[in-house]
Amino acid sequence: MATIMNRKGILSLAKRLMDENPGNLNGPEDYLLHLSDSYLISGEIVDKVTKIYPKLSERLIKEEVSLAAGLHDVGRPLRKNQLFHELRGARYIEENGINIGVTDSIIDVYRIAQMFRSHYVVAEQFSDEANKEERKEFEPLDSRLLIPRTWQESIVVYSELSNVRGERISTQRRIDDMWKRYKDPKLSSINPSLLRCMKKGLPRIMETCEAVQKLAEGRLSEKDIVRYGFI
Repeated sequence: MATIMNRKGILSLAKRLMDENPGNLNGPEDYLLHLSDSYLISGEIVDKVTKIYPKLSERLIKEEVSLAAGLHDVGRPLRKNQLFHELRGARYIEENGINIGVTDSIIDVYRIAQMFRSHYVVAEQFSDEANKEERKEFEPLDSRLLIPRTWQESIVVYSELSNVRGERISTQRRIDDMWKRYKDPKLSSINPSLLRCMKKGLPRIMETCEAVQKLAEGRLSEKDIVRYGFI
């Protein structure tokens, strides 16, 4: 890959999108910290993995995975309603990636977008009938693209769930915190579909995070690794 956006470029892009779409984010500084930390954590994971499994360095490219993790919430500034920000961000990168310098290859632009399209519970939200009208913006869409299937997608999921407001935390703690917040009657009454999707999707997310943890600790066989695959 000849060119690829770095962390500075990601933060510059995020700031520009916030300026162009004022008022859509609560806590913009926390948002920038989250993108930056997700970028760094994913790179650290790739370093650990490729040190244990050197052959994977041919398929697991640190700069690519870090970029995808840093861009995972790029869709948040684009609309105040955060539903389907994963899809909105992926579409934005697919449509603008070359011009804004994500990479200089359209194939790689689409690969990067797919690495983060499937984070959090977007799959469950997309299939929830309560979101039928909202999802029309993105249809037709193959729902198989919304489930992390490869190691790059899974590392992005793990990385974005490993930090909050500049603090490194365990994925279990982050999920427990989100679960506690959204179980608050005030929040659950405002967005009952999100609570429903979290109940359905969090076990799947925890399995994904556990798989990444095993990979980073060298607890997977070569067969287990290649079966999961790469994008």
